[in-house]
Amino acid sequence: MRASAARVLACVIALSVLLPFSSCKRTNTDNPSASGYYDESGSYQISIPDRKPQLAELEKKNPDAVAWLHIPDTDIDEGVVQAGDNEYYLRKNVYGDYAYEGCFFLDYECLPMENGLFSRNSIIYGHNLGSPMGVKDDPNGAKFAQLLKFANEEFAKKTPYIFITTEKNAYAFEIFAAFYCEAETVPVPYHYADYSDDEFTQLMHDVQDRSEYIYQAQPGNGDNILTLSTCTYKFGTYSQNPNQRFVVMARLMREGDTYQESAQFEKNPNPKPPNF
Repeated sequence: MRASAARVLACVIALSVLLPFSSCKRTNTDNPSASGYYDESGSYQISIPDRKPQLAELEKKNPDAVAWLHIPDTDIDEGVVQAGDNEYYLRKNVYGDYAYEGCFFLDYECLPMENGLFSRNSIIYGHNLGSPMGVKDDPNGAKFAQLLKFANEEFAKKTPYIFITTEKNAYAFEIFAAFYCEAETVPVPYHYADYSDDEFTQLMHDVQDRSEYIYQAQPGNGDNILTLSTCTYKFGTYSQNPNQRFVVMARLMREGDTYQESAQFEKNPNPKPPNF
């Protein structure tokens, strides 16, 4: 059911290994959850924030909870839910109560991240309401409005990873693209849970062409991808253009992968623009 009306929702977010602490650990005092250290070989290691206690408490109140999402130096530190469609949580919080700003929810076609099993592409949705609402992006706003912080080069540089906690493990995802796009990207839509190898390769090239930064991090065909996507008002107000999106993509870090203290990239001088 790829062609679902839920995928074109006007203003919704179409959105590891545990390593030990050491004496040479360096911590960001403004955000204690984002910390790392250099080991004896000089390699940088990170301490992955573990939100299993918070997730367990949420699961007691809402069985739809599947994960916990955390992005350092933002207010994005909250549970992720999943329903049988992409509309149920549009105006509900993680407890299922009415909330205009909604919550973070996993695409209904994705695997629920249990036991380390991720879809090829796990898409998390959330609102960017704007301030004024539907008029202008506010990176300090609620929910996925704060994804727009990645449009700031300094923030993107100091934020190389996104963190996901599931019932049994905590994971790091390395960011490789941050871009503006249309709601249904061409040639391959970015918000499907699964792809053929050819589609996946084509999509990865496309999103990197669109990215505001040319990251050294490179996704491969065997990678699991995390996609966070939200509305943006960069190209006009919601009433003028409801089909504009801002998307951040990251790849699941695996045992043996090399960690970086900061994101390694160059500014893309000519990102591929959205095609509205």
